Amino acid sequence: MDNLTDNSEKLKIAQRIGLVVIALGILALLIYFVYLTATRSLTNLESVLLQLIFFATGFGVASWIRQKSVENAVSETIKPQARSALRRLSSLYGSLSRASIELKSLNDTASSEHFRVIFAKLDAIVTEQINTTEDALEDWKDVVTEDVEALKQKLQSNNMTVGDNE
Repeated sequence: MDNLTDNSEKLKIAQRIGLVVIALGILALLIYFVYLTATRSLTNLESVLLQLIFFATGFGVASWIRQKSVENAVSETIKPQARSALRRLSSLYGSLSRASIELKSLNDTASSEHFRVIFAKLDAIVTEQINTTEDALEDWKDVVTEDVEALKQKLQSNNMTVGDNE
């Protein structure tokens, strides 16, 4: 988990460095055009190029700000619901895992063939429900990746490994 956090932190730092480099490049172009404008008159081509640079810069910054604000709004809207759903899934998963373990132990000790059939059916139902909770965890992974990973770590530390329901 710490390695994942370190990698995401490194990615964020690299993105910020990239943005700073781009901003410095645009600033250098702006200073160059200001210098050209102060020392001589710009040609029509230079004026059009300057306007295109300003347009592209403004459009790029506006698009980036829009994207970040939408991501933040969606994240802040969904995270509270996702966390409560994850708590319910965690409880359901733990309960079903314990039921599955008990059914398997009863299946080993039962003497009657009739009980074995009943226990096999119950085991299949519990396994299906555990698979459903695993699918739900994967669905939420896109929204709250860190929380899902933490939950999987917690389940594994409690000897309830995700995917080990046979």
